Amino acid sequence: MKVVILSNTDSGGGAAIAARRLNDALNNNGVHSKMLVVRKITNDINVSEVPLSGLKRKILNAFTYLEYLYQRKILLKDKTISMFSTNEVGVDITQHPLVKEADVINIHWINFGFLSFQEIENLYALNKKIIWTLHDMWLFTGGCHYSGDCTQFHVDCKACPLVYFKSTPQTLWKKKMQLFSQNNMTVVAPSQWLVDESKLSSLLKNGKGFCVPNTLNSSLFTAHSKKEACVKLKLNPDKKYILFSAANPNDVRKGFVYFVEAVKLLKQQYSNSEELELLVMGKEQKIFNDLSLPVNNLGFIRSEEQSALIYSAASVFVIPSLEDNLPNTIMEALSCGTPCVGFNIGGIKEMIQTNVNGYLAEARNAKDLALGIKDVLENGEQKNLSVQAREWMMTHYSNKVIADKYLKVFNEC
Repeated sequence: MKVVILSNTDSGGGAAIAARRLNDALNNNGVHSKMLVVRKITNDINVSEVPLSGLKRKILNAFTYLEYLYQRKILLKDKTISMFSTNEVGVDITQHPLVKEADVINIHWINFGFLSFQEIENLYALNKKIIWTLHDMWLFTGGCHYSGDCTQFHVDCKACPLVYFKSTPQTLWKKKMQLFSQNNMTVVAPSQWLVDESKLSSLLKNGKGFCVPNTLNSSLFTAHSKKEACVKLKLNPDKKYILFSAANPNDVRKGFVYFVEAVKLLKQQYSNSEELELLVMGKEQKIFNDLSLPVNNLGFIRSEEQSALIYSAASVFVIPSLEDNLPNTIMEALSCGTPCVGFNIGGIKEMIQTNVNGYLAEARNAKDLALGIKDVLENGEQKNLSVQAREWMMTHYSNKVIADKYLKVFNEC
């Protein structure tokens, strides 16, 4: 069996990283799998970039940026919304050797200039086995990647609350309905939450849906001694570090305001708050000044080896997202033996279990989030959370477990 995985890029975002890790897992377990991207970042030999001349690439980038500007400056009412895609811009890959020889086309995150909707229709015209892997809700909405409290995707997105021009999401919804109704739709989602959401949608309710989590290299993401990690990172090993990943804290969906409040409460409640400090992965921003504990900003981390050290240095990883699929960061933390604290939402509730590998707090409850952080810091060692975190990851998300599940989907559909 030959598989081609389609993704906008092979790094630089959670969906891209998840797709490349799946590609590795399949190859490591006897499957001939290649990844095709429009923008290659890594040196991975199993990843190919769509060949474009310099001029064609400049034109593609220009039109992609214009599409982005239209969405951000004109279409969207709320500019804090992280993503809305109309997929008007893309490249034709139907004649690419990896596509032509593939038995299975596995489509991941292809927005922002890889596949326009016309290109998606062209792929279906090849009459090959096409399986989507969802990393958000875009495939079954009129353009948004996360719907928040909106349920218009259950119907037709005609009354989309996010945009000024209602015809835009409705037009995309109609295109999807026409294509999907003519083909056998099969989707894989990393979380059962996202599978369930897709089945509620008017677009995918009649399709096949499977839950198969993401995976990662557990040999790379492994626990280092805290002292060793802190020395290499030039941190104080006597401190207890609370880790937070802040790729885009201004996105309301990321729940940063709840993290700020939880840290404030934690400082008041923790008996020795002077030993507490924050580790933040992501670009330094003024918003971090709202945090009540000292902040060690580590910037953007490109190296997975460096990431493993950071997780190992932390006593707890906190993810206050209000809406999310199956975050890679939780999986990475668990693999490094770092207990996690997050809200009882989306795919996060499928990854974190209280008193097993962390603490699952009541959604949108900063007090409970603070309580969870405090509990892990004070009782994590006694509860053996670190060892259980690693065991949880190996049982649920190891390369072989996930590769076998994908093979079953590929063979059954």
